[in-house]
Amino acid sequence: MMAGSRRRPTRREGAAWAGELRALWTAPVWGATAAVMVVALALVGRSWMAGASYGVIDPSVAALTSLPSALRAAAWQFATLLGLVLTAVAVATGLGQTLEGGTWSALRLYENRVGILWARKIGALLALSLAAQIVTGVVLWAGASAFAWLWPVRPRAVPPGLGGGGAVHAPPPLPVETATWGQAVGAIVGALLVQFLFISLAGVAAALLRSVIGTIALGVGPLLVTAPLVMLPAAPFLPHRWIADVLNLPSEAQYQLYFWNQAPPDPAPLIGGLGLAGLAAAAAVAAWAGLRSERALRPVD
Repeated sequence: MMAGSRRRPTRREGAAWAGELRALWTAPVWGATAAVMVVALALVGRSWMAGASYGVIDPSVAALTSLPSALRAAAWQFATLLGLVLTAVAVATGLGQTLEGGTWSALRLYENRVGILWARKIGALLALSLAAQIVTGVVLWAGASAFAWLWPVRPRAVPPGLGGGGAVHAPPPLPVETATWGQAVGAIVGALLVQFLFISLAGVAAALLRSVIGTIALGVGPLLVTAPLVMLPAAPFLPHRWIADVLNLPSEAQYQLYFWNQAPPDPAPLIGGLGLAGLAAAAAVAAWAGLRSERALRPVD
C-alpha cells in the first residue's frame, strides 16, 4: 500500500508536466516557432547568395556548413529579437489566455501551489526552446550545406592595375571560424538563461494585464523601447548588454544571424550571466506573486 501510494503522486506529477507540454501544442506557438526557423534560414540564404555572386561569403555565414556553428547560430536567434517575440507569443497564448479566460481559478482547485504551476510552465517553455534551437540548428546546417552545393563560392579574378603588369590574380577567401561543440553547447545554455528571462518578463506581463494582447505587448515592448540605451554610458547595466556579453555576439553576424546589439570588444560573460540570472529570478518571483494574488482568480472585466 505504501509503495502504491508513493507512486501515485509521482505519476500525477509526471502527467501534470506532460500536460504543460501538450498545452504548448497550439497553432500560434508552432506557427511562431516555424516563422523563426523560416526567417533564420531566409537570412542565411540571402547572405549566401549575395556573397556568392561576388565570390566572398561572410565568415559567420560560411561557418554554418559546420553543425556546431549552425547550433550556435540558432541559439543566437532564440536569445535575441526573434526568440523574444516567440516567447511572448507562447506565454500569451498559454498563461495569458488562461488568466483572461478565467480558467486559472479552475487550475488552482487541482493544484493550489502557485509556485508549482508556474515552475511547470517555465519548464515546459524552456523544453520547447531547447527543442526548437536544436531543430533550427539542424535546419540551418542543412540549408547552408545546400546553398554551398547549389551556389558554390568562386572568388572573382581581379585584374592588375592600369599602370602595372602581372598576371590576373584572385583574392584569398575570407577565413572561416567554425565553432566547437563546446562553444555550441555554451551558446545553447546561455540562450536558455536568456529565455528564462524572457519567460519571466512575459509572466509578469500576463499576471498584471491578464490579456493575450497585453502580454505580448508588455512582454516585448520594454526591451525594444530601451534598446537605444545601449549607446549610452549606462549600457553595462542593461540586460541588452548582458545578453550580448553572455552569447559573445559578433559584429559581423549582426542582422544576418541575429537581431540585437553586438557584444563589445571586451565582453564580460560572467558579469552578464550573473546579471541575467538575478533579473530573471526577480521577474519570476514577481510573476509568482502576481499569479497567487486574489486578482488573478477574478474574471477579467
